[in-house]
Amino acid sequence: MTSSTIYYTLFLTFVTLSSIQALQFNSTGYFTIVQFTDLHYGGTATEQTETLELQKKILEWVKPDLAVVSGDAASVPGKVGAGWYKSQWDLWTKPLTDANVPYAYTLGNHDDEGDLNRRQIVQLDQTNPLSLRSQSEGIPDTANFRIPVYASKNASQLAAHLWILDSGSYGCAGIDVGYGCIESNVVEWYNDESQKIKDQHGTNIHHLAYFHIPLPEWVYLINYDPICGTSEEDVYCPAINTGFFGAAKENGDISAMFVGHDHNNDYGGWFDGIELAYGRKSGYQLYGDRHGARVVVLKENYDSDGKLYITREHYIVDASGSIEYPSPAKRQQGVTQKQCKSGDSLFSQVQKIMAIVIVLLCLL
Repeated sequence: MTSSTIYYTLFLTFVTLSSIQALQFNSTGYFTIVQFTDLHYGGTATEQTETLELQKKILEWVKPDLAVVSGDAASVPGKVGAGWYKSQWDLWTKPLTDANVPYAYTLGNHDDEGDLNRRQIVQLDQTNPLSLRSQSEGIPDTANFRIPVYASKNASQLAAHLWILDSGSYGCAGIDVGYGCIESNVVEWYNDESQKIKDQHGTNIHHLAYFHIPLPEWVYLINYDPICGTSEEDVYCPAINTGFFGAAKENGDISAMFVGHDHNNDYGGWFDGIELAYGRKSGYQLYGDRHGARVVVLKENYDSDGKLYITREHYIVDASGSIEYPSPAKRQQGVTQKQCKSGDSLFSQVQKIMAIVIVLLCLL
């Protein structure tokens, strides 16, 4: 082995060891998260360049402690060959690697449409030392995992906790209708892990969740509760509600959920005590004319008894560097959307539902 090879190996080891240190609030008591969503690498050379530049600029402006890539990092322009996804992964991870920013990546409905399946993508992503998947507790070989964040003054005190979840691609609970969902086995895993955290660290922890496809509860939000931000398309969500929102309510831990998927929406609001918010579309391929990222800033505070509590604020930084604190949105009166919209045509949905009914009748 040559001396240059030895130095390179030691360098990689150092980078890996430095990247797997536990996340912690900084010395000023802040922890900043940037959410990139719907990067959609795989388009034209111009679109790729614009997306790369946006990532680089936002990382430079925000200087986050963590980046969350909440699905659809890449999308297939047509038939592709072996190595296609790896080439897209190399592109979208490069700005993060260059900036030395640890990141958490979960999948959207388009990521696995190329030459790698979901399991293979997760395994590939774990080869990047800055990916938090390999060092995080989660469901093996999936993009379902959790990330602890510790207090600035006590590296053993859990202050915040992030749930990174895979909301699937198409179909839910074995039924091939509509978009994907957070499947019931993932909800069960979350319930078990939530209780484990309470047993080990108590309940004074600030929990957030990131995934790609909005829950059906986003429909209730847009129909009945105030929102801030931009709403220019319907909510495209799973046809089946697997109960993740209800589980979060019952567990009493997750206070906010952040998604992507619907490119023309970046609004947020509160539904039944939990904040639901879209990110800002970050990529330049496919539809959607506004680009940027959502930034969540967590802050340590202490009450009169010296007890730690965490507060948060969030905003959108657009492609020009402007910071947007979304203002209340104008809304239509009454119900605006009755149910989750699907990527399928109405005729296709009816066909699938009829097929399911026929199968069920045959089993009787």
